[in-house]
Amino acid sequence: MVKKKTDTAEALLEAHVQFLLRQLEGKSLRARIEREVDAVLGDAERLSLKDVVSREAVKETVRVYAVKLELNAGIPELVAEIAQRLHAHEIHARTRLSELLSDQQFAEILDKLLEMKELRTRLLDESVSNPIYSALAADIVYHGIKGYLTQNKLTGNIPGARAAMKLGKSVMNRATPGLENAIEERLKGYVSKNIQSTLSESKRFLLDRFDEDSIREVALDVWEQIKHSKVSLFRDYLRGSDIEDFFVIGYEYWHQLRNSDWYVTLIDAGVDGFFDRYDDSSLGEILEEIGITRDMIVADGMRFAPKLIEGLKQRGLLEPMIRRNLEDFYRSGAVEKIIGG
Repeated sequence: MVKKKTDTAEALLEAHVQFLLRQLEGKSLRARIEREVDAVLGDAERLSLKDVVSREAVKETVRVYAVKLELNAGIPELVAEIAQRLHAHEIHARTRLSELLSDQQFAEILDKLLEMKELRTRLLDESVSNPIYSALAADIVYHGIKGYLTQNKLTGNIPGARAAMKLGKSVMNRATPGLENAIEERLKGYVSKNIQSTLSESKRFLLDRFDEDSIREVALDVWEQIKHSKVSLFRDYLRGSDIEDFFVIGYEYWHQLRNSDWYVTLIDAGVDGFFDRYDDSSLGEILEEIGITRDMIVADGMRFAPKLIEGLKQRGLLEPMIRRNLEDFYRSGAVEKIIGG
């Protein structure tokens, strides 16, 4: 009697396995996916975000992948290979900038940048006060004065004036060796001492010349000249190896940045912002706001599931997978008790 019950349980297990295998084929698969999606979405309307997950659990998960996870060497190599392929793709030679960015889109971006007047003024202040800019301005002023003294039109127009200046310079150098160098040093000192007023004038000049209308006019003029150019024209200025180097630099920077309190704090703040907005919302409402619909989920299921199921089936993995999830119940004794009852 016991053996008969066990045989019946095994037969039920086998029938159940075969039934599920048939459910995962052809039209039955789509019907099953649609039924499951409809059921899950129906349940999603009755479950809020806080019912199924806590913000602390999400924070910890994000920290694991964004902070603690160590990428194997294969990931940077893969990204580098993809970057090289994207850089070398022939599509760049067939695509114009205007196909990627319309005139209206460019104008909208430009207008937004021009609205940021405080940032523009701050960048100009920082640039003008930069020691490199000061040195450049001093060098320009110095060579301008020196060039005027040695090559001005007055000495060129007066007969014999240039020769007289050369003679006088020669006599002075013999009478007072190093006088020319001394004068040059004094001139440089004068320029350096008065460079701040020059910088202030240059700042006022830049602020006057680079107002919103002027910048917009220049930017639109440049865009008009380059928008019909092929993307490959600009790609040629950036080699594939350059992209790879930038990725390596960026990866190393991110690797260091992710250990900072700033990075982790912003991650936590982002998670808190999401939960503050959706904590009491149903999962269905969240999906709707994100823009994920029932038809999209079904379509994705039918896009990937048939190939996955066929691959598992061909390699003899599908049936064992289903059997593993059923046999514990059918061999637990529960079925025998039902049969016996």
